[in-house]
Amino acid sequence: MIDSRLLEHWQRESRSREQLRRSLPSTWRNDPRPKMDEVREMYVEAMLRMQEASMRSEAIGLDDR
Repeated sequence: MIDSRLLEHWQRESRSREQLRRSLPSTWRNDPRPKMDEVREMYVEAMLRMQEASMRSEAIGLDDR
């Protein structure tokens, strides 16, 4: 049996990463310096983690227990 929740999570994160990459300023996207690839990906991952943390805290705030 396959757990599709992991696939859905991966697909959602993949879409978010692409959206974040597209939202970067063109100067960042087109920067030819070798280390900028690493900087861009670190930024994208950090923003993704911040979005996930924000969504978790909102979900906790909605919990009426």
